[in-house]
Amino acid sequence: MVFEEFWRETGEASVYLLHGWQNMSYFSDTSNICWFLHPELASEIRRIHRIVGNAVADDDRFVVVGNGSTQLIQAALFALTTDPALVNSALPVPVVSAAPYYSGYPTAAGFLRSGLYQWAGDAHSFDGRSGGPRIEIVCSPNNPDGALNNAVVGSSNGDRSWPTINDLAYYWPQYTAITVAADHDIMLFTASKCTGHAGTRIGWALVKDRTSPGAWCGSSSSAPSVCRRTRSSEPQCCLGRSPTGTSRQPAM
Repeated sequence: MVFEEFWRETGEASVYLLHGWQNMSYFSDTSNICWFLHPELASEIRRIHRIVGNAVADDDRFVVVGNGSTQLIQAALFALTTDPALVNSALPVPVVSAAPYYSGYPTAAGFLRSGLYQWAGDAHSFDGRSGGPRIEIVCSPNNPDGALNNAVVGSSNGDRSWPTINDLAYYWPQYTAITVAADHDIMLFTASKCTGHAGTRIGWALVKDRTSPGAWCGSSSSAPSVCRRTRSSEPQCCLGRSPTGTSRQPAM
C-alpha cells in the first residue's frame, strides 16, 4: 500500500484500457514457446530494466513470468535440478540461503515435497565439504535486513560454479542505490516491489540461455516456464521430460 498515494496522484496518466475482446485465448503469443507471455509485457519488462539500469535485459535473455516470484523460485529449482549438465545427483539437492533469509524460502523449497531438492538452511553453516551439488538463493538487497549480499557457497562444479538464484525483488532505486546492472544467470523480480501492485501477482525472471539447457514449460497459462534455444536458435521446450528424453518427475 506504500505506493497507493502516488498512483492516485497520477490520475488519468495511470489509467490503462482493457478491451472486452482482449485476452480471450489461452495463447498470448503463438510464435513464442512461452505462449502465455504477452509480448507487450515482455517488452515493457525489458524497457523498465534498461531505463532503471538495475539488470541486464538484452534480447538474449528470456523473460519468464509466474504467479509472483515465489512460484518462479519453484520453477527455477525444478529446471536446475532436472538438468544433468548443471546438477547430477540421485539425492535431493540442498537449497540454502544466507541468514537472515526471507521466511518464504523454506516454504517455497519444501512446498512440493520434491525428491529433487530440499531446504538445507543457512548458507553460512552449510557443510559443503562433500563437494556435492547445492543451489544457493541470494537475496540482494536482502529481506529482512537490506544487506547487499553475494553468494556464500563457492564450491565448484568442474569448470563452473554451482547454480545460484538471485532474488533481486528490492533492487530498485526506491530501496537502494543502483550502482551496476545485475548480470546473473537467473534474476527474479516482482511487481509488488517494483510498482507496489502486489495484487497483480506478477513476477518475472530474466534467464540466461546457458542457465537452463534442460528447458521447462508449464502445463497451463498460470504456470511458470523456463525456456531455451538450441544451437540452431530454434526454441525448444520439454514438459515432464529431461533433455535425454527420460521422464523425471518430482516426488510428491
